[in-house]
Amino acid sequence: MVEPAMGALAGLKVIDMASLYAAPLAATIMADFGADVLKIEPPEGDQFRGSKMWPLIARGKRCLALDLRSPDGIEALKALIAQADVVVENYPAGVLVKRGIGWDVLSAINSRLVMLSVSCFGATGPYSDRPGSGTIGEGFGGLTWLMGEEDGPPMLPSVALGDAVGAMSAVIGTLTALYWRERSGCGQKIDASLFEPILQIVAHAAQRWTPGHAPERCGSRLPGVLRNVYRTADMRFVAISASTVRHQADLVALVEGEGDEDARVADWVAGISQADVVATLVTRRIPVTPVNSMDALLADPHVRERGSLIHVESDALGDLALAAPTPRLSATPGRMGDVNPVLGRDLAEMLALWQRA
Repeated sequence: MVEPAMGALAGLKVIDMASLYAAPLAATIMADFGADVLKIEPPEGDQFRGSKMWPLIARGKRCLALDLRSPDGIEALKALIAQADVVVENYPAGVLVKRGIGWDVLSAINSRLVMLSVSCFGATGPYSDRPGSGTIGEGFGGLTWLMGEEDGPPMLPSVALGDAVGAMSAVIGTLTALYWRERSGCGQKIDASLFEPILQIVAHAAQRWTPGHAPERCGSRLPGVLRNVYRTADMRFVAISASTVRHQADLVALVEGEGDEDARVADWVAGISQADVVATLVTRRIPVTPVNSMDALLADPHVRERGSLIHVESDALGDLALAAPTPRLSATPGRMGDVNPVLGRDLAEMLALWQRA
């Protein structure tokens, strides 16, 4: 059985009874920082068990098979809830109430319990019962509308951005509720939607809004900022963001010429290699980066020295590239637990471990 990593959240007992990505990822982040996380799986195991998604939603956790559709499974969960600090769930609205394990019941069992409920649209409002995911949150929250070229269609990112940002927002809510509990002695329920963190992402664009005139797509540019992705002479790419008056003035002076400033930067970049573009702009302290692939990131000396992206070789799961726990804590840094925890089936053993930890 995997013992929890010591860290800032050591001693915190978390039940992860969620599925899919965003909500379990929130529990994973807590496990990275030392929380003792017990992942509840159906008897047949989580749908991601055995896939490369598994380390993202299960690493560093204990795992226990429970049938939460059965009376025995419900009673077992209640016994665990009595010992828990946090429970994470993302069931459709009303399901837990129908099964007799809604917030009112669980908080009566444990008044100090913090319940993190993750959904796409939140627990209130006319859409609260709609199914959704981070992708749906991105589309509903306005991010998809703003992504893509000016004359092209809206685009989804090539990553599960909404789920990851939603998970981090959910962790912020959980830690805030735990801080309040330390002062008040009382737990509370957290209503964490996936679309509302997206509103924080699009907040900068919202500053360009006036009634009847919504911000539009502008590719990789930002209005008022000399910022874009540019192709270099060696057919690679760099991202440049001249975000201050000094940055922009220095970049414009460097590329010389007349006419559209972005086009002039593009022409200058196209004439030299990626390494030379980066070296030239770094010397002038103008923000620039190579646009890295995953292979480039794993080979990058800065990423390697900090251990920001970890190459893990697993007999069961193959080669994995996993992001290290972040942010960095000087005294109690996060660390990555077992990437492939086994599925336990002995409730009595788990309860004993849970109470002893």
